[in-house]
Order: sequence, then structure tokens, then C-alpha cells
Amino acid sequence: MIRGVVASVGAVGALMAVQHEELPWLRRHREMLKLAETVKRLKETHVYSSEEIVRVVGERYRKVRPRRRGLPGRIEFELKRLEVVFNVSYSRLLRVARLPSTREMSEFHRALVLGFVGEEYDEALRAIRRSLRLIKEFWNQYRLLIVSAADAREAARLRKEGSGRILSVVRRLRKRLELLDRVRRELLQTHIVSEGLPIVVVAGIPSTGKSTLVRRASTAEPEVASYPFTTKTVIVGKTKVRDVAFYMVDTPGILERPLEQHNEIERKAFAALQSLPDVVLFLVDPSPEMVQDIEHQMRLLKDVYTGIIANRGAGLIVAVNKVDITPRERVERAVEAVNEALAGTSKTDLCASEPLLISALTGEGVDRLLDTVYQCLRVKTPWLFGG
Repeated sequence: MIRGVVASVGAVGALMAVQHEELPWLRRHREMLKLAETVKRLKETHVYSSEEIVRVVGERYRKVRPRRRGLPGRIEFELKRLEVVFNVSYSRLLRVARLPSTREMSEFHRALVLGFVGEEYDEALRAIRRSLRLIKEFWNQYRLLIVSAADAREAARLRKEGSGRILSVVRRLRKRLELLDRVRRELLQTHIVSEGLPIVVVAGIPSTGKSTLVRRASTAEPEVASYPFTTKTVIVGKTKVRDVAFYMVDTPGILERPLEQHNEIERKAFAALQSLPDVVLFLVDPSPEMVQDIEHQMRLLKDVYTGIIANRGAGLIVAVNKVDITPRERVERAVEAVNEALAGTSKTDLCASEPLLISALTGEGVDRLLDTVYQCLRVKTPWLFGG
């Protein structure tokens, strides 16, 4: 009887745990903590190059001096030199090994790394950790051999052999260390603040005016220019509408083409779109200077909807930008194209029944757009509004 009650209580507890696990606010809170922890670990970790490690070994190695005469003193001297090689190599690589694996990273950082270098990052980390074990084995093996050396010449030979094997391990890691350092620097450039605020990701093809809009509406100051791919990384600004603050994320432009053809910049944009947004603000460029025509932009919009919005449960707002420099008939055709592209989509995903008309450059329609974002966030992130 008691066993049955305990089993029932355990089952209920497990069920409640699963239900709590699925709560959106809990899942999001955990992801925000991971974002912050990932950035913290990246900032705290210096990735030493193999050349740096070998140089420091040489500098400290040359400073070691014998303290006693005779064979005991010589053995002590050779042991101390080998210890310097071990300590410098092991301690430097141990710090590198503390970098988070993609499994430990936030969803956003994981997507960035996998899009940036694929599985090579985790492979490099595993190689560092294997090398640490090997270096420790060499140290344990050769220090015993040196201690039991028959004479000074044998002790010196063993020290030289042991040091060479340890440094050979370090040198073989050169490309792995370079890759880890490159990824670390890249991730730190991609600045994501992790205060748990709602996130609005601005997306679209290159030169739709994303950076201009984010600069006008938030604290971010992205570079703005008239050529494609000005935004090389993900830029975050903070915006406040009424009593609610949220992040506005400027992403690099994405050309409508197969995923495998996307360049490094476009992969960053997809990483942000796949893992960050509570709301996606998709900008359409109907102007004569558009980088891709409306048909291609609508294909990209559909891809964003089916691949991200529908899967993630985020809100979608579509705005037709550059109305200040675009003939009216082109704007109307863009609106029709958007309505046609989104026909049949779930109304719960769309935060505006019609595309909003704006000019990020002049500010026309931007206040209404931000009000729509505010209303959308209230629906999509009620737990952040006390709902």
C-alpha cells in the first residue's frame, strides 16, 4: 500500500517536472542563463597559441639553475627543467580546455559555432583534453626515469627526450588552438545581453534598411551604408515602448538561396533567427534599388515562417520599408505579395493583419510599428508582463 502511494506520488512528481520543464518562461529563463554563462566563460578564457606556450617554456627553462653538486644535484636540476616544461604546457592547455563545448553553450552560440566551423570546434576541444592526459603521462613517466638515472648524462638525455615529447604534443595542437581562438573571438564580437528581456530580431535580405531601423529605434549604433552586407555580425540594442524594454537585434542580410550556399555572414543571421526571437520583424524592400526582387524576398519570408516562426511559436510582423523613395504602385505590389505569401498561415503567428508601411530613414510609420511590436510581445511573452 505504502509502496503504491510512493510510486503514485513519484509518478505525479515526474509528470509535474515534465510539465514545468515545458513551461515557456522556464525554458526561456534557462536559455538566458546559458547565454550569460557562455559569454562569461568565453571572456575568462585566454586561448594560448602553441608558439606562445613554447616561448614561455623557453624563457622559464633558461632560468633554472642547479642548486647542488654531484649526481643528486644534477638529477634535481634535470627534473626541475622537465617540470617547467610540464607545468607551463599543462597549465596553459588546461585553461583552454575550460572553454564550453557546444553542448554546454546557449542555443544561439551553439548555432553560431556549428554554422561557423561545424563539428571542428568540439573536435578541437576533445584534442586538447586528450593532449592534457598525454602530457601528464609523459611527466609521470619521465620524472621516474630521471630520478632513477644511473648518471648525469642519462638524466640529461631523459630530460631532453621527455621535454621534446611534451612540446611535440603542444606543437601538434597549433591548428586546433588557432581554430578555438578564432571561434572565441568571433563569439565575443556577437554581443548578446542576457537580462531576460524580450527579443525582437529584425530580418530580411541585404540593404532592406534593418540597421537604419535598429539605429532609429534602439540604443544600438550599427554601421549604415548603401551596399549589401554592411552588417557583419549580430548587433543588439535596447528599446523601450511605454513601460516595456526589449532587445532589438540587427542581423546580417540573408539572400534567398539554398542553405548550403549561405556565407559566414548569412549563417550568423540564421543562428539569431533560429534561437533568439520572441518576435521576428521582417523587412521588405520594394524600392528600385532592391538587392533581390520581391519574388525572392517572398520565398525568404516563407522560409522564415515555416522554418522558424511556426516551429518556435514566435510572432511575425512584416513591414514594407523605404516607402519614402518608392513609387506607390511598387509599394502596393509588395503589400499584395506579402498577403499572398502569408495566406493560409496561422493567425496566432501574425501580429498584424497587413504589412506595415514605414520609412526607417525618415521615421514614417515607425511609431506605429513599435506599438505593434509592443502588442505582439504582450501576446507572445505574457510571462514577462506578469501574465
